[in-house]
Amino acid sequence: MPKKVTSEPYPNSSLVEVIFEIQFPEEPVIECKRDIFYESVRSEYSQVLVPQTKTGGVVVLEPYIFERRDKSSGLMLAMNRFSFYCRKYQGFAEFKKMFLKILRGFRLAYPKIDKLTRTGFRYVNIIPFTREDGVVPFNKFLKMTIQTPASIPSQYENISLGFISKTDGGSITVRVETMLSVNQGGEAILLDLDCVKERDLIIQSVGKYLEESHSFLRQLFEDLITDDYRAFLRGDTL
Repeated sequence: MPKKVTSEPYPNSSLVEVIFEIQFPEEPVIECKRDIFYESVRSEYSQVLVPQTKTGGVVVLEPYIFERRDKSSGLMLAMNRFSFYCRKYQGFAEFKKMFLKILRGFRLAYPKIDKLTRTGFRYVNIIPFTREDGVVPFNKFLKMTIQTPASIPSQYENISLGFISKTDGGSITVRVETMLSVNQGGEAILLDLDCVKERDLIIQSVGKYLEESHSFLRQLFEDLITDDYRAFLRGDTL
C-alpha cells in the first residue's frame, strides 16, 4: 500500500499560488459563448481583465481573466485552455470543490468540449531565507544536490536551475531559483512544481486527473524539503 499523502496546507505554508489548467483543441465556441460561461461565475469572479495585444501574439489564444475582487482566486479562459488559480490556499479538498463547481458552469456553456490535450497542476512556493556569510543556505530547506566539478565551490551566491522529467503519460517540471520577494521583505527561494498529463484525456475524468496530480506533487514536495524545514512549516522555529 502506498503511503497516504496529506492534502492539507501547513500552518506556515510556503505556497503562494496553486493552479490547475485543462487544455483542448482550439474551439471558436469559446469566443461565442464567453458571456454564458461568465454568468455562471459573475457573482464570485466579478473582476474582468481583457487580454492585451502583444506584438507577434495571437490575441484569441490569450486568456480573459475573471478574478475575485480581493484577488484571492481567479479563472483564465482562452480558445484552447481553461484554468483556475488560488492565492489563498485552504487545502486540496477546498481547492477541488471550488474548481469542480466552476467546471460545471464551463461544461454547461461548452457541452461539445470533450477531448483534452493536456492537464497541468502547479504548486508555486516562496521560501524566505537569510544569507549565511553571503551564501544561500540552500540545504537548510531542500534536499536537492547540485553536482558540480570539484573545482567549483558549493557555496552559492545565487541559484537558477530547472528540469523537465518524463513521467508515464506526461511530465514533471521542477524550477528552483533565488529571487527578491517584495511580499516577504527580502530574498527567497522559488520552488515551482508542475505536474502535466498529456495522454488519452477526457473532460469527464478531470476530477481524477486533479487528484492524481495533487498526490504526485504533494509527495514530491515532501521528498524535496528537509526535516527541519518541514518542522518549521508545521509551526516550529527554524
